[in-house]
Amino acid sequence: MNVLIVDDERLIVEDLARDVKTLYPNAVVDGVTSVHDALTLVQETSYDVALLDIDMPGMDGFALAKKLAQDCPTINIVFVTGHPDYALDAHELYCSAFLVKPIGVRKLRRAFQNLRRPFVDLPQDFSKEHYSGGDVLGKRLEACREQRGMSRKELAELMDVTRQTVFRWEQGERVPDVLTFVRLARVLGVRVEDLMGSLEQWQ
Repeated sequence: MNVLIVDDERLIVEDLARDVKTLYPNAVVDGVTSVHDALTLVQETSYDVALLDIDMPGMDGFALAKKLAQDCPTINIVFVTGHPDYALDAHELYCSAFLVKPIGVRKLRRAFQNLRRPFVDLPQDFSKEHYSGGDVLGKRLEACREQRGMSRKELAELMDVTRQTVFRWEQGERVPDVLTFVRLARVLGVRVEDLMGSLEQWQ
């Protein structure tokens, strides 16, 4: 699971990062204090969850959430703020949770347990244990899609292809090109490696 934390107060970023690691020791957590840094990171990493402050200089958390959703369509936005009066505006953006500071591990756990889009956490040996042969890529794609609660039709619409194309990818009848794989990973909120597996399995 990849988690992005954005708050203009460094201590809050550090506290949230510690709490996330307490709940999910294997999570990859990136914490920044500027919107610019957050927008740079999202170009390089597909995040499952973004914990966002709302009152920040330059761009508020609402505007940032919209930009993050453009780059990571499956990202879960969790607002963490000291202003409860922002709740209505936050939920109009279909956020996964709205937490009022201070939050602590208990509130954070409940937020992560009720994400709108549950994160994908496939084990590294997923393909070796469950599948073999030429359809490994398709089975990985299908597993990632299903764990997102996404239908083939929904994925097809996000990828600008037909439902039949997605079906053929998942059945191993067709293999997406490299650029399409990168886009699939971003749409599904996973790493390219999560779809392709390790190089060793192809040797």
